[in-house]
Amino acid sequence: MYGFEGFPYSAGGLSAYIFSIDRFIISLKNEEIVRFVAPEPDSFKQWLDEHQVRNVNPADG
Repeated sequence: MYGFEGFPYSAGGLSAYIFSIDRFIISLKNEEIVRFVAPEPDSFKQWLDEHQVRNVNPADG
């Protein structure tokens, strides 16, 4: 189990994220970039924040 329903990565493998328009752009620790459209963006952002994944642009919060 990865931790957030529908997202195929564990929080431990994430480096940073930014939210743009309707999707999250996420940098993995292996330097791969993935995009994810969360069905509930606020819940996904909260999950990222709880796991201390760095928000590249917190002003857009």
